[in-house]
Amino acid sequence: MAKQEGTANINVNINTQEELKKTSDVPALLKKAELTISNQKEYEIAGDVLKEVKSRSKELDEERKKITKPIDDAKTAVMNLFKPPIELLKKAEDKIKSLMLGYTTEQERVAREKQIELQKIADAQAEKEKKALEAKIARAEASGKTDKAEELKNQKENIVPIDVPVIAPQVEKVSGISYRDKWTAEVVDFKALSDEWKLPNQQALDRTAQATKGSITIPGVKFKCEKIVASRM
Repeated sequence: MAKQEGTANINVNINTQEELKKTSDVPALLKKAELTISNQKEYEIAGDVLKEVKSRSKELDEERKKITKPIDDAKTAVMNLFKPPIELLKKAEDKIKSLMLGYTTEQERVAREKQIELQKIADAQAEKEKKALEAKIARAEASGKTDKAEELKNQKENIVPIDVPVIAPQVEKVSGISYRDKWTAEVVDFKALSDEWKLPNQQALDRTAQATKGSITIPGVKFKCEKIVASRM
């Protein structure tokens, strides 16, 4: 039966004992790597051992890939199979969340405006009461009723606007749906930052060091060169 296009079959049987036999020479190679270099001859021996170690590592990696490649290919096929519908569902999720967030944000705005309006009414009422008392105080003072005037002044001082209760947004909770505040920071003036918040762009500095071989000068930066041993098989 021909395999259908777009499908992936995987059937990997791993004989652990057989695979371990392929690595049985590794301890001996590690033993050979326990060397010292104090003269040219030992340096040349070290070079030969290095090439042998690297060659054996490449061979074992190829053996590993013989096992893992079918698994990787099958995983890729599965990922490609499910990726499009999952992405479509993610778009639908994002759209619904955006609509719900927009609705709750609007209801919060309406609640805030309502509370501000109620507070304005409360403030206006307090101001109205003060003006009424001011008129009474003026009449009392004009009539020479100083005690009455002082009493009215005390009443005026005790008049404060009423704090209206917090108006909650008119959004009923939906089971399984919750909101959280996500705070982020945006740098608007880098120069104003304290030193503890300023981090160097290490990747950019390393690229510059490699490209210029340390031939340029950057204040506060020291270029370093480290030799890396490379071997060809």
